[in-house]
Amino acid sequence: MRISIDTGGTFTDLVCEDKKNILKIFKVPTTPENPSIGILNGLKQIATSYKKNFTDFLSDIDTIIHGTTHAINAIVTNKIAKTAFLCTKGHPDTLLFREGGRIEIFNFTVEYPDPYVPRSLTFEVPERTNYDGSISENLDINHLKKIILKLKKLKIESVAVCLLWSTINPYHEKQIGEVIKNELPNIPFSLSHEVNPTLREYRRASSTCINASLKPIMSKYLKKLKELLFLNGFNGELLMITSQGGIKDINSIMEFPIHLINSGPSMAPVAGKFYLKKSKYFKQGIVTDLGGTTFDISLIKNNKIPRTRETWIGEKYRGHMTGFSSIDIRSIGAGGGSIAWIDKGGMLHVGPESAGANPGPVCYDKGGEKTTVTDAALILGILNSDFFLGGNIKLNKNLALKSIKNISKKLGMNEYDTALSILDVVTQNMAQEIKSLTIHQGINPSEAIIIAGGGASGINILNLAKNLGCKSILIPDMGPVISASGAVIAELTDEFSITYPSKLNNLDLKLANKILKELFNKCNKFAKTNVKNSISHKIDFFIEAKLTDQVWEIEVPITLNKKFSINKELIKKEFNKKYLSLFEVVDIDSEIEIIQWNAKISCKTSRTNLLMEREFIKKSKFNYRNVYIKNEGFKKIKILNFNQLIYDKIYKGPNVIETPFTSIFIDKSSKIKLNKNNSLEIKIKSNGKAKLNEGATSFW
Repeated sequence: MRISIDTGGTFTDLVCEDKKNILKIFKVPTTPENPSIGILNGLKQIATSYKKNFTDFLSDIDTIIHGTTHAINAIVTNKIAKTAFLCTKGHPDTLLFREGGRIEIFNFTVEYPDPYVPRSLTFEVPERTNYDGSISENLDINHLKKIILKLKKLKIESVAVCLLWSTINPYHEKQIGEVIKNELPNIPFSLSHEVNPTLREYRRASSTCINASLKPIMSKYLKKLKELLFLNGFNGELLMITSQGGIKDINSIMEFPIHLINSGPSMAPVAGKFYLKKSKYFKQGIVTDLGGTTFDISLIKNNKIPRTRETWIGEKYRGHMTGFSSIDIRSIGAGGGSIAWIDKGGMLHVGPESAGANPGPVCYDKGGEKTTVTDAALILGILNSDFFLGGNIKLNKNLALKSIKNISKKLGMNEYDTALSILDVVTQNMAQEIKSLTIHQGINPSEAIIIAGGGASGINILNLAKNLGCKSILIPDMGPVISASGAVIAELTDEFSITYPSKLNNLDLKLANKILKELFNKCNKFAKTNVKNSISHKIDFFIEAKLTDQVWEIEVPITLNKKFSINKELIKKEFNKKYLSLFEVVDIDSEIEIIQWNAKISCKTSRTNLLMEREFIKKSKFNYRNVYIKNEGFKKIKILNFNQLIYDKIYKGPNVIETPFTSIFIDKSSKIKLNKNNSLEIKIKSNGKAKLNEGATSFW
């Protein structure tokens, strides 16, 4: 039995795959003060559904796969460990200068952001390694020990070490690591050549400092979670979701917790890709995950998940770079719990502030006082107050109506038109972010299918699609827990890198082949020592290369023969192909320079087809409910239970499709059918070119 868990800001989603590969999904409120409690509550709910004793149930679980926002929350709320940064003498400003970028090039009024580790905790170590790996100045051990005495007095909780050219020769970093072990035995440390062996100094330093600052916090959280699970009977394997769209074992992730920064959201595109493969007509997909706190967006481009090397925590250039290539995900504060508010000019905004899990929307009746997107959907009749989370949470419509009057009076509108306006504004915010992402990736949103996920997705998914000009929407039966469902099929992965700069024309083939063989051996070692019950695995090789005199590299996949030898002409061909796809131009006369050699291993561990068992309800009579529709007022429309739908039968709107975990509003111009993959296909009648009403959008 395998269980995946995605701890979000409002709800904790769980997917259970039993020994017969049958899937069940569950949702419980997140407990922000201690996320482990929410996880245990969810596991207890699953045990009850199987009519099992909790301890016996946990002992039957082979694997738990967990995604968490704990790491990013620690950084955002500045609850990271007190971290010292040790660097080569003469280079204390690496974190301050970053890479020199600006959002507004000529705006000098914006203060330069503070470095991730302050200068007061940055220490210069006398040593010097050259670009070719030779040592021109030996490490001054006595000076290093004086620094460590200062660290003791400052009560440092973690140490980051990043020296010049340590990716070429890590000898000095290893020496420092040994001294820290001896002098500060209880203090964790991170060495840059182990964390992120990239050539770029700022990215390597930034990732090492972020990793070091998270080590004590995440180790404590994960150890406590593991102990809690084991005390209750679990003795299986605990795996963690990474920002790269894979999973790693808990021991590896405690050493490199930086991979948890985008832990949960990275699984939505993994699930989206799985569902898109089943579609015959689309190769481009927009994956949305509308939860209680955020709206996450990712893409599937030519049946592949785009990755980005520009992963920032906070604003670009003004935030902090993780330094790792990860799945390209955008998140905005536009979830079901996002709060509606009026600015001083009388304009309506929604988010980014959220009611979260506690107190939650007003209609939860837990003390919330500010109107949210969920409250607006309940007021309009889209949500069923008696069937929220399958009836586990009863919603109070009267409280929602009372709260929205504070906004409607300021707008000079009735409560219902105000609720519609709240959904319109949040939809415009979402559309703006999607357009930004799709256009940047060279995708026309009107030619892509939306794969909608998240418990709140059905509230406004049709209006969102119309804003983008999309003609089709796919909502899988597991869509309400799309990130947790992606974790079920996610592969155990790891990546290995070796720095070897060389121009392609002068490439030492013997050395290059030796490097690739070494990367292959590292991948194989990972598969043998870290992976249990692997069904199959694959190894992909790629290089980071650029044209000579250009600044930035691009990732280029390379193909090897059985002897692990490479072909220069084939590398050139693959580089030009990738370059052309990115920039629509290629320079065949310029020389290619390779900087980094990489290998990624992916191990498949599940055979599931991501289908839940469906209990068909043969029922000729339907329920009806009053739903407030724009320009029409209240209309009594049909309410369809998901389990009532007949495969491949077309249902015309208006109606609301209800499942225990989501409600989907279908307007009168749209059609819906349930396919054999248990996914709802929505066809939207085209109404010409989509235009974005930027006046209704709040930019943040």
